[in-house]
Amino acid sequence: MQTFLPPSAADLFLRDLEQRADHPDAGSTIGGVLHLSGAVPGLPDLQEHVAARLSSLACTTHLLHGDGRRAQWVRAVPHPARHVSAQRLARGRAALEEAVRELLRDPWPVDVPAWRLVLLHGHVDDGFALLYLAHHSVQDGATVAEILHALFGPDVPAEQSAAALRTLPAEPRPRLRQVLRSAALLLRYAKKHHMWTSPSQPLSSRRRTAWVHASVDSLKTTARAGDASTNDVYLTALGHAVAQWTSTHWPHAAEAPIPVMIPVNLRAKGEAGAPGNRLFLTRVDLPAGRLPLLQRLAETRRVTSPLKLPEHRAVLRAALTRLPTGLLRRLVAASTAPGRLTLVASSLVMRERLRYGDAVVTRIDPVMCCPPGAPLAAVMLVYAGEASVCFRIDEALPDADSLPGLWRQALEDLSTAADRPSAGPRPATAAAALTSEP
Repeated sequence: MQTFLPPSAADLFLRDLEQRADHPDAGSTIGGVLHLSGAVPGLPDLQEHVAARLSSLACTTHLLHGDGRRAQWVRAVPHPARHVSAQRLARGRAALEEAVRELLRDPWPVDVPAWRLVLLHGHVDDGFALLYLAHHSVQDGATVAEILHALFGPDVPAEQSAAALRTLPAEPRPRLRQVLRSAALLLRYAKKHHMWTSPSQPLSSRRRTAWVHASVDSLKTTARAGDASTNDVYLTALGHAVAQWTSTHWPHAAEAPIPVMIPVNLRAKGEAGAPGNRLFLTRVDLPAGRLPLLQRLAETRRVTSPLKLPEHRAVLRAALTRLPTGLLRRLVAASTAPGRLTLVASSLVMRERLRYGDAVVTRIDPVMCCPPGAPLAAVMLVYAGEASVCFRIDEALPDADSLPGLWRQALEDLSTAADRPSAGPRPATAAAALTSEP
């Protein structure tokens, strides 16, 4: 019998959070859009393929049931006809994006596991899309990546599959000195910032959804010039875009540091297909004001460097798995209370090329959720040399449509600045060496 952790405070929070929303745009659904070249497959064949590939992943066969200490994972058998469907679209990219937005609003049935795969076709002549969606209370970003690999990656012998592991490895207790350091870091960012509290412009539950694409080579080149990670470059461009936007549209916070919640992936290898979240929402404050871009990159690298340390991650993992449920629930509630909840920035990497039969996955656009009370959520997914960023933005923010373009322009300006001779490489640092990003 497979062993996995019981539902956590984060799982319950993500399930119950969307009940606060007054519009389905603010639901807790995440996933990805796979773009494939080739002939449109038949739905029965796709349903059979999915049923065969996902049978060993517990996150696709369990429901979250109950509250508090009574919360538990309940096994429920997926049904191909209910989980895998098809939809014909009008021609054009706009038709595909609108279909994704509409499917994000669909409620989840209460009696089956909360995931679905939708075959979308008709929007291009030679190709189709596969939209995978899941409820964030049962699957996190790392789980979604694992499922996409299980569905469309190379075949892996059952005995080598991470999903086949039956026990979790023993975890040594973090040293007291590191526990104190990590606790001090978490407390430093625990105070309320009220950046998004504006009586004249209250936030809403309606979301704009947009995707922006960039070359991974460009990200890596800029990262090397700044002795940083590609995730640092992504966050620097995001911070610069938000700083530009606030200077015009959110002036009361224009010169303030930009608080960002970063989900730190803490999933162990043996938990690849386990239900629930194995992440810790950690806040950092990105630099404020109109800094030169390379200086902003250096400051971003400085504030994110502790998140890359294995010792710090070990403390976060211990907090996730060993703290009493009631205490962890209070910590989650406090960190997401009004005045503390802020924009969320996540990133994922798909290292294997994916395909379905003869159809090759040419691009993957991630799908992020943006909960009530958050102004903006973004996720960057790296696949096949391209980085795709999904923005979910509160419609209440004035000129919200400009933020993805501002991020793209900041990335281009960063690349230009990094190419200048005066922006030569800096000496290597321990923080850069320990980064887990590509």
